[in-house]
Amino acid sequence: MSLSQRPHAALIAALCLAFTGAAQAQAPAIELAHQAYHQGRFQQSLTLYQQLAASGNAEAAERAGYMLLQGPSAYGPQVPRDPAQATALLEQAAGAGRTHAVFVLGMMNGSD
Repeated sequence: MSLSQRPHAALIAALCLAFTGAAQAQAPAIELAHQAYHQGRFQQSLTLYQQLAASGNAEAAERAGYMLLQGPSAYGPQVPRDPAQATALLEQAAGAGRTHAVFVLGMMNGSD
């Protein structure tokens, strides 16, 4: 029997390909954000990190949060300082187990 003669098998194969494609689509995006960051294109990297964070990527939330915490003093006028948004992103990352985010939040709160 060919794949076209088995509709359930065709549907399962299509779903597998769709889910594989979706997972692979996110992986390059974080790499593009990292690349933009290392090339000094901070506004672009921040935008990509924020988009990934909105879809649940904890690493991206951590990086975007840190960038927004530092703002122009570290990244120039491309990146605004936004402590409230930085805190929200860092809390998202910390909640997902990102230890650097936990550390930064502790430092922000004056904790030991």
